[in-house]
Amino acid sequence: MNNTIALKDWFSYIDKEYLSTYVNKGGSSVKFAVTPEELKVALYDTVSARCKDLDYEVIKLDAKYRHMRAYMPQDIFFGMARQLDWRRLARRLILKLAAKREFKIEGVAATDEGVFDRIADANNVGPDSVIQEIRPEIQNAVYRNPSMSRDFRVCMTQLCRMEFISGEYSGQLLLDWLTGRNTRISNVRDYYIYSGVNRATARYFIESALYWVRFVGCAGTVVLLDNSRVTVAKNPKDEWKYYTKPMTLEHYELLRQFIDRVDEMDGALLVVVTNPDFLDESPDRRSRGYGIYPALQYRVMDDVRDHNRVNPLSSLVRLS
Repeated sequence: MNNTIALKDWFSYIDKEYLSTYVNKGGSSVKFAVTPEELKVALYDTVSARCKDLDYEVIKLDAKYRHMRAYMPQDIFFGMARQLDWRRLARRLILKLAAKREFKIEGVAATDEGVFDRIADANNVGPDSVIQEIRPEIQNAVYRNPSMSRDFRVCMTQLCRMEFISGEYSGQLLLDWLTGRNTRISNVRDYYIYSGVNRATARYFIESALYWVRFVGCAGTVVLLDNSRVTVAKNPKDEWKYYTKPMTLEHYELLRQFIDRVDEMDGALLVVVTNPDFLDESPDRRSRGYGIYPALQYRVMDDVRDHNRVNPLSSLVRLS
């Protein structure tokens, strides 16, 4: 694949066919963008600006950082979780449920501390009256919601309930567990959470988090995953993370799983930002291109393609 497409041209199609329509309605897709290093900042800025206008959450992950093992699904989740404002998302749901119960919420923002006090003031009632109305709604909408994994929805229920309390925030243990800063289950067992985010459970947490973002009222989630570091064949012995060939194969398997389970994701666009080395089709033992893992290669490459024109909606494009 030698033809390239200008960033602005490609993204205009992505915006029109995905962000403004398909993903906004709950669909999901995985795209691969072969991007020159000098173009990455422009790509991130273009995507972030448009997503802000459309009310998307934007997640930026980079495989080069040592805390980001791009072949481990739990690290993908923790990377996402550390960039989401969980309190703001909980407040968005509270405002959504308050509107459902016909409370006035004009002038009350999800960024406001003491959201129940603000709702109470807007309606000339006491905060306890608002909590009494909203509490069962949270129980029904979140705790009993089968679209999220059990421990994730328990955590979201608890985070919503933490907003009942004015003053010093008491949900930091939950946030630390959710973001991987402290993964000990004993710290959150009192909240009726009994399993951790690990290799076996992370995928369900990722899918639950994507669902939660749309459920509280956002348009969806865009994840920009830079995996260029995974394609480095020889260890440069610098400050960044180096991936052995088995690690690279596991990363490609993880991407393959995202593609195959795309229907399980809710309102998400995953853009794998990579470099030309990713397109190396050689099965040579020194290669780190997708040719070493045909299961991913066959899902990404186009069986039929024009020699002169680029299909901007294909799974993989080269940007210029």
